Amino acid sequence: MALARMRSIYEALELIKQSDPNTALTYNSIKKLCLEDKVKYFRSGKKIILNYDDLVKVIGIEED
Repeated sequence: MALARMRSIYEALELIKQSDPNTALTYNSIKKLCLEDKVKYFRSGKKIILNYDDLVKVIGIEED
């Protein structure tokens, strides 16, 4: 069983921008997906830690 790739919103956004520099995805749009329970996440203090693999599935991007 593979481990989930957990990332902060900023880290996930940076990874997405590396694969697609012209993405329209923003910090706030990712946060909204988490708060609408479309992406699995948990909070560490005020910081949101999300499941990067879920995010990739929800937004429908192809990874390298």
